[in-house]
This record gives sequence, structure tokens and C-alpha cells, in this order.
Amino acid sequence: MRRVIPFGTTVVLLGILAGCSFLPTASRTGAVHDITITETGITPEDLTVRIGDEVRWVNRRLAPVWVYFLEEDLSEITCSRGFSLFWAHEEEAKIDPNQSASMCFGREDEISYTVQQERTVIRGSTAGEGGSFAVPKGHRGAVLIRQGAAR
Repeated sequence: MRRVIPFGTTVVLLGILAGCSFLPTASRTGAVHDITITETGITPEDLTVRIGDEVRWVNRRLAPVWVYFLEEDLSEITCSRGFSLFWAHEEEAKIDPNQSASMCFGREDEISYTVQQERTVIRGSTAGEGGSFAVPKGHRGAVLIRQGAAR
């Protein structure tokens, strides 16, 4: 007997598997703000933008970097390019040299993120043992989303 999966279930499953890929890839306001990642850090560390502006992380290093957001800290995301769901709790983007990833936010908030030179490694649990995390040192930054004009 052939089992049929309802259409709605399929759409939800595809959305979960795709992470943020169903979101638009461009800002609603047209404004784009760059955060530059170099060998020595990130500039600016704190960035204030308007609701709907696009925030773009640009890797100017010679090696890839990873940008992580805790999902529970993210407000409404209105556009995304290069980010995907990581371990069901974070948004992650691997950014190769001279490439970028971006997000737009849909409400006022203060969002913290980390830029790492190595990927976070999560090992699962086996036979009742707990899992483990290997979180490399990173640079912390924040995006401040406001109603009014960006500073």
C-alpha cells in the first residue's frame, strides 16, 4: 500500500530542510551596510541599521570564516543570503575569501553574533553519553535594529 504525504507536511519539511532559503535575498529598504572581516577582527563591531536594511558580512581574509547567530536571539528575518540553520539552534554562514553573506531584520532588536576562523564542531551522544561542543575563539559583534535612521 502506497502512503501519501499531505501537501502541507511536504512544504513544512522542505522549509525546515532549506533553512532560510525561502526568504528573499534583497533588502526591503535598498540600504546595505557592510561588516568587514579581516585577519585582525571585524569592522564595525557594533552596527546600527533601520528595520529592513540589509547587513552584509564581507570576508577580506585569505581563509574562510563562519558567522553564527543563536536562533533564539534572532528577531524576524526578512531576507537572507548565505545563511542556513545549524544544529536547529543557530543560523550559520560559511563565507569564503572575498565573498559575503547577508540578512535583513524585520523588527527592532539587538542581535549578537560571532565570527570564527574555524567551524563549531558538535559531536553527538552515543549509548547515553552526552554530546560535546568544540567552539573556536571568535570575534563578537552586534547589530542594533532601530525604527529610525541608521547611524
